[in-house]
Amino acid sequence: MYFCVHVRVCDTHKYTQRGMTALLMACAAAHEEAAKMLLSPTLAAGALDVCSTALTGVLGDYAGYSALLWAEERGLTSVVEMLRASGAADVCLPALTLFRGDEAKVKLNVLAHTVAFQGISTVRSTQRCPLGAKGYFELEMLYCDYEIPMVTGGFVSAAFPRVLGASDTKIGDDGYSWAVDGNDQYTMHNDGKGEYSCKWNRNDVVGLACDLENMQLHVSVNGCFDAPNGLLFTLSPDAVRDGLFADFTGKRGKLRYNLGEAPFKYAAPSADYKGFVEFGSEVTREHLLWLHAASRSGDAARVALLIQSGANVNARKKVNV
Repeated sequence: MYFCVHVRVCDTHKYTQRGMTALLMACAAAHEEAAKMLLSPTLAAGALDVCSTALTGVLGDYAGYSALLWAEERGLTSVVEMLRASGAADVCLPALTLFRGDEAKVKLNVLAHTVAFQGISTVRSTQRCPLGAKGYFELEMLYCDYEIPMVTGGFVSAAFPRVLGASDTKIGDDGYSWAVDGNDQYTMHNDGKGEYSCKWNRNDVVGLACDLENMQLHVSVNGCFDAPNGLLFTLSPDAVRDGLFADFTGKRGKLRYNLGEAPFKYAAPSADYKGFVEFGSEVTREHLLWLHAASRSGDAARVALLIQSGANVNARKKVNV
């Protein structure tokens, strides 16, 4: 099979019409030298952890594979070593995905587990804490021109809609998301603000915990759950539905996230909490198959439903509903 790569190195993360990157295509087609050339300088999760969605041609029956998994499948030993050294995730689907916003304004570094924001964007976990379970994650505030990152952390349900492109909305603006902001000092749910008299500072580690056994959300700063931290929300089962995703919106600055990929810096409220990476991925291969079929048939309503229920859309295509 003939394969040609003509792309500048800085365009490694660009998507084709099928939702592929040049790096992903090179690995899937077993073109080792092309993959090595495209790999060299980038640590962007947009290039390293994009997963395939196309089901025809060279991809065959492997929807959901990342470049690392394709390289392993095709026996590209040197590419596998380079991908691992660059921090590519050893998972079929990434633990974190851009959910709202312009991908050019968000930079994810999978080696350092950092996210840098240059405009309003929302990032969401691909794993969901189910009803009856307890989930925990941490956000470490690194830096910003305004002393601390302008970040709002919290949780969203599966009904929280994905926006394919730029969006000014944040978590907490609707009835399917719950948020806390230590910069402007407020809590937010269903566009209603609550009091939160704690100021986050640079290098603070904010812990966010969802207890879906007792239907409560908690927050800590540097391990302290005492007031004004601690219990922030009591949840309605109708809004939570069948579980919550970890989620955060940023406008400016840089933070380090930990969904359980590494040991937490501080303890959760109790020992029975799990990091979000320990939960099963809600972005299943079946979701990808269904999404692709709905897209090819032009079923816009079905596409919208699949997106809202957690399907991973790597092509960032605009869906006209």
